[in-house]
Amino acid sequence: MEIFDALDGAVTSTAGIIKTVRPDQLDATTPCTQWDVRTLLNHLVGTLWLGEALFTDSAPRHPMPPGGLPGTDLVGDDPATAYATASAALLAAARVGDTLTRLHTTPLGDMPGPALAGLTTLDILVHGWDLATATGQPTVLDEDLASHVLAFAGQAITDDFRGTAIGPALPVAATAPVTDRLVGFLGRQP
Repeated sequence: MEIFDALDGAVTSTAGIIKTVRPDQLDATTPCTQWDVRTLLNHLVGTLWLGEALFTDSAPRHPMPPGGLPGTDLVGDDPATAYATASAALLAAARVGDTLTRLHTTPLGDMPGPALAGLTTLDILVHGWDLATATGQPTVLDEDLASHVLAFAGQAITDDFRGTAIGPALPVAATAPVTDRLVGFLGRQP
């Protein structure tokens, strides 16, 4: 799977989940135990804006640390529109020239475009799964996309990288569906 196609697929997958989140679910708990649905939505929208800034090597419109939260509420009363607006900006930035192949300066140090895109794709896709789980939606991810992200995660996520959002890998059978293997690898109970 091409890098841009994976990023676009993750954005699209999570958009479908966000569109069906109801206002009465915004306070629901998520697999990210420190965040409720509204907080997780803010993280996702903030991640999209941060990704746009990192891909364009510019200051973020809505500053936030990687893996953190923006300083203000970015979702308001319409999470789907907030997500769609930020998604469009991220994908537009990713389409420009050599963005997905060149080196970028990030808060985590200089990072090659494929690694930056891979981490952004992983974050968007897996937090989509978190939202689906929290709101009672289907949690099976596209098999090709989940396989691509699992292969990337297996190379990029080391023990040193794990923390609160990516916990220790949970044991999942090698024959389990790829969605289960992906979320288990990232410390979530399938």
